Amino acid sequence: MSTDSAHQTHGEVTHAFIYDRHATLNTVALDDRLKRCREYAQEHGYRVAGMWLDLGDHALGHHRPEFQNLCRAMAGTSGRVICLVHDWDRLSRDASQSAVMRRCIEHAGGYSETADGETDEPLERLRGLLTTPD
Repeated sequence: MSTDSAHQTHGEVTHAFIYDRHATLNTVALDDRLKRCREYAQEHGYRVAGMWLDLGDHALGHHRPEFQNLCRAMAGTSGRVICLVHDWDRLSRDASQSAVMRRCIEHAGGYSETADGETDEPLERLRGLLTTPD
């Protein structure tokens, strides 16, 4: 399946906004994480809307300009939107900062998902995705 054939839930296309942060000059680990996110999106039929990367000092502090750009882009996109990260630490290792970032994603109309399939999607929405066997 290619990223062009987007996953649809109740007629909605799922747009994956890939986010990562990386402080060092060596990008091997970053490249591996981004590759896994793209593969996950493809496996699930998500349409990749783009990749937003906070690098260097921006990856370490609370000021994350590319994350803010991601949230603005999510808010302007119709359909289902997710912030796809390799793992939860890609948002922040600090629990309070991670909560603030997830709230920003929620206010943009989306939710977060990891390349391992973990999600913070609200249960109400997930219930609507369940189907009964035939």
